[in-house]
Amino acid sequence: MSTAGADFPIDRITTDDVAVADRIALVGAAYRGTLGEIEIAPHPASPFYWRGVLRRLPGLALASAVSSGARITRTPTPDERDDLILTVAVEGRLTVRQGERETVLRTGEMAVTRSREASRCEREAHARSIELRIPSHTIVPTARELDAIMVSPIAAPEPLAMLRRYVDGLLDSFGIERPETLNLAVAHVHEIVSYILGAAHDGAAAEKARGPAAARLRAIKADIVENLCSRELTVVSVAERHRVTPRYVRKLFETEGVTFSEFVLAQRLARARRMLADPRHDAETISAIAFACGFGDLSYFNRVFRRQYAATPTAVREAARRGATVAAAAEPPEMECSAADR
Repeated sequence: MSTAGADFPIDRITTDDVAVADRIALVGAAYRGTLGEIEIAPHPASPFYWRGVLRRLPGLALASAVSSGARITRTPTPDERDDLILTVAVEGRLTVRQGERETVLRTGEMAVTRSREASRCEREAHARSIELRIPSHTIVPTARELDAIMVSPIAAPEPLAMLRRYVDGLLDSFGIERPETLNLAVAHVHEIVSYILGAAHDGAAAEKARGPAAARLRAIKADIVENLCSRELTVVSVAERHRVTPRYVRKLFETEGVTFSEFVLAQRLARARRMLADPRHDAETISAIAFACGFGDLSYFNRVFRRQYAATPTAVREAARRGATVAAAAEPPEMECSAADR
């Protein structure tokens, strides 16, 4: 079924009312005209289904889909152009492979492959995804720079959320039909993708330059964030879990100009500030929030909180209730603790 814009129609496909024997051919034909030639091998555990929306625009092809479990193989044609294929896991898990590289995408992650090389995507049951096909010459990172991030998970929550909004609009909107509006939207998509890939390349280059220690430090930081609410969180306990010495853990943090204790404190304060500003925690006392974030002494918590944010916990809470903004020092990224740590 095609709708919207005679020149650049939106194709909506669903196999719900199609005979099982004809479903794969229906999906394959739709993709052949937009993102390229694919072969579909359904997982035998459940009946094959596919629900998707596709659109081909100048300089951009788009697809959004949810399906049963299946293996999708993309085969380049002899006259294949030099394009990039971006695959975003919106819900569920996707396994992307090209050449010798393979990566698992979880919800909110993206991977890049090349259209001129065969690739494969393993979709788990009910996975939801979006795909974009973009000429490589429209993207800022060079081919050599892109090699560092090919077929690797890229997590950029805010830029990817923005990209999804553009994709959703182009696949669903009747208001983006005039040529000048479409051209502007496509240009914005190119800019967002360039930003995401450029940032991913810079991060990969920095990681490579720093060596294996960077990966170890990242794992240790993730461990700290996961166990942030536990008052048993110490450099000794972290070192034991990672089978290294406490001295080695301290040295890893020294490479970034902070100590282990400073990192833990900053993360706990950031979580406490977020809880104080969150209406869902209005019924909790400040002492309860402090203890939930791993602080064992309320007076110490009040003192370091005021030093960090130039405001008391009470002031932050009251300002949030008034909808005001309290000036605060920059805070590091912070994640929720697991329920087991509360």
